[in-house]
Amino acid sequence: MRFLLGILVGILLTVVAVYVLDSGTDGETQKRIVNWDVAGEKLGELTSQAREVWADFTREMTGPP
Repeated sequence: MRFLLGILVGILLTVVAVYVLDSGTDGETQKRIVNWDVAGEKLGELTSQAREVWADFTREMTGPP
């Protein structure tokens, strides 16, 4: 359990560090590490797909509404 918690904390720290580093840079003079608009769109697509999969799974388990 500690191992999984350590992995999750590491991922979170990495994302926060990159965000802080990118927010402190000027987009025109220095190249950003992450295009946050594209990352947000991809995350939105991923969550909508996960919701569809979950809805299909629960529909199969419980039957039609």
